[in-house]
Amino acid sequence: MPSTPLSSEKRVAIEDLSQAIREAIDEEIGELAANLLSTDDAHLFGDNEFKIRAMALKIAAKAYEEHLARKKTTATHPAKDSLILEAAEKACMQGSRVIEPSQTLTG
Repeated sequence: MPSTPLSSEKRVAIEDLSQAIREAIDEEIGELAANLLSTDDAHLFGDNEFKIRAMALKIAAKAYEEHLARKKTTATHPAKDSLILEAAEKACMQGSRVIEPSQTLTG
């Protein structure tokens, strides 16, 4: 959390982005809830845990997409933004496998 108070413009931008993220991830939240409620306690971990982690990574990727989409017109490094999105998508596809920082920009 920032130590200095946020400007009213920044607070509005935060609220707008928060709402956009909520709308973008609504389907994934439903999938997550359905998975948790339809899985018995004996199977919550293991393979199912990896499914849950993949869903969480997809949610994070969509949050990045929303944020970057708002910056797209002022981005000074659009190629880097594209690589970040690609890395987030790869993370979603790979489930919980750890991705080293060097892999995020080079694949």
